[in-house]
Amino acid sequence: MNGFERRKERKQANILNAALELFSEYGVQKVTIQEIAQKAQVSQVTIYNYFGGKDQLIFEAVKKFIYERLEKVQDLVQDPTMNFKEKIGLLITNKTEDLLHIHMDFLQTVIADQPDIQELVSSFTQKDSIPLLMELIRQGKDEGYVHPDFSFQTIMFYVEMYYQAFRSTSNLSGLTPQQLSEELSHMFFYGLAGNKEDSLPNKK
Repeated sequence: MNGFERRKERKQANILNAALELFSEYGVQKVTIQEIAQKAQVSQVTIYNYFGGKDQLIFEAVKKFIYERLEKVQDLVQDPTMNFKEKIGLLITNKTEDLLHIHMDFLQTVIADQPDIQELVSSFTQKDSIPLLMELIRQGKDEGYVHPDFSFQTIMFYVEMYYQAFRSTSNLSGLTPQQLSEELSHMFFYGLAGNKEDSLPNKK
C-alpha cells in the first residue's frame, strides 16, 4: 500500500469514526454531512467522494458498528479463562452500556426497513451472530448452566426476548448501569422468582 492509499484509508476511518460518534450521540436524522466533515476534519466533498452520500455513510457506519461489537463478543466467547455465567454477565453489561450511551435513533437504524441495512443485518445474524451464540450455549450446557434438553431454537427465543426489550426500552431512570446489569443477569439465569441463595451484590 502506497502513501496515497494509506492517507485515503485513514481519512475514511476518521470519517466513519466521526459519523459513528455523532450518530450514537444525536441520532442519524439530526446529524448533517457538514457536522461529520467538521468532526473528521475533512471537506464535505471528501465525504461525498468516498461514500457518495449520507445513506451510504449510514450503511458503512452500521457495518462498522456491528462488526466492531462482533469482534469484542468473539474475544469474550472464546476466552478460555471465563465460565458461561461470567460471559453472559459481561454480554448483558455490554448491552446495557450500549442502551445507555447510544442514541436510540441510531440503534433503530440498525434494524430499520432500509433493504440494504436489513440484508446486512440478516447476513450478519446468520453467518456470525448465531454460530457464536451456539458456541456459547454449548459451553453453558457443558458446564451445567443450561439444561441439556433445551433446544437451541427455544434458547434463541428466550435470548430474543431480551434483545427486543433492549431495542424498545428507553426509560431506565433511577437505575445505575451496574444495578441494571446485575438484575438482568440474575433474572436471565433464575427468572422472576430469583435465587434467594445468590443475592445481588447491591442487596447484601
